[in-house]
Amino acid sequence: MTTRDSIENLLIEGQHIIQQAEEQLDMSNRSQFMLNEDYTNAHLELEKLSQSIDRVMHSANSQQREQLHRFQLAVNGKLNDMILDQVDVTRYE
Repeated sequence: MTTRDSIENLLIEGQHIIQQAEEQLDMSNRSQFMLNEDYTNAHLELEKLSQSIDRVMHSANSQQREQLHRFQLAVNGKLNDMILDQVDVTRYE
């Protein structure tokens, strides 16, 4: 079983990663879809976070799995936003 502290740390770290991704999305939209290294790094961090959530879910109890599942949905939503922005950029280059 996963400890409550490890899940709490993952959620706190994850919120920080999501916030960074939101900032990069906002910046790319303001700069007419210019993607930079920070944008790519934020995307990669979201991918790593998604994988970490998957690993932790295997050893979590049912209540923790539900909490992690909701968080996974938020992470996947942000990943989708970033992917769609990348598609928009390549379409108009």
